[in-house]
Amino acid sequence: MVKGRERLALVPDNRYANAYADVYAHAERSRDSLQAGVEAIVAIAELNPRDAREGLWKLQGDWQAWELLERHVSGGPNQVALRLGAAIQVARSELASPNPQLRQRLPELLEWLGR
Repeated sequence: MVKGRERLALVPDNRYANAYADVYAHAERSRDSLQAGVEAIVAIAELNPRDAREGLWKLQGDWQAWELLERHVSGGPNQVALRLGAAIQVARSELASPNPQLRQRLPELLEWLGR
C-alpha cells in the first residue's frame, strides 16, 4: 500500500471541495477563524446533514486540510489530533440523529477544539 498525503476522493463531484472553500473563506474573514469556521460548518450541515456527515468523514482523510486546521487548535500535535477527531465524531454523531441539532452543540465543539 502506498502512503499518500493527497485529498481523499470518495465522491466524484465537487461538493466537498466547494464546502471546504466556503468554510475556509468564511473563517479567513473573521477575527476568530476557528469559531467562524465551525459556525460555517454548522450552517452547511443544517442544509444537508447527510452530506455534511460525508464531508466530515472525508475531512478525516484530507491531510492538507488537516494541516491547515492544526494551526487553529490548541495543544501539541497529539492533542490537536485528538481534539479534531473528537470534535468531528461529536458532529458526525449529532448529524446522524433523527433530528440533528448541531448548532446547540457548538459550545461543546469549540470546547473540544480547545476554546
